[in-house]
Amino acid sequence: MKYTFRKYEMATQEEVDEKIALLGVSEEGYPTHGHTIVNLGHIVFEQGVYDEEGNEVTPPVVSDKFHVDVLWVGEPDPAWDENMIWCAPMGIHTFGSSSAIAEWTQKCKELHPEFFPEPEEAV
Repeated sequence: MKYTFRKYEMATQEEVDEKIALLGVSEEGYPTHGHTIVNLGHIVFEQGVYDEEGNEVTPPVVSDKFHVDVLWVGEPDPAWDENMIWCAPMGIHTFGSSSAIAEWTQKCKELHPEFFPEPEEAV
């Protein structure tokens, strides 16, 4: 069985819920598809800074979008393509399928080589 890992961002939680519902959900609210979906919500781009007492010195920088990771059974649903994003690997979340991670990493490297800087040689 082939699995494909992709990352998405959408404007609202309602948009996320609508996309998921179109994949298939029973009357009881359970998925009828085999895909694994992790709703990450608003992710933190930069951690906040806090003093010794826990008071915020610098607020965190948080995405205004809702982020979702999907481990597709087979190929990704093309209806989700407009929301697909690419980011540096080893971010907030990943899945355990090594072949899906390898495929995602290779595709990401092709599209965004800047996320994979070459190591500097020691002098």
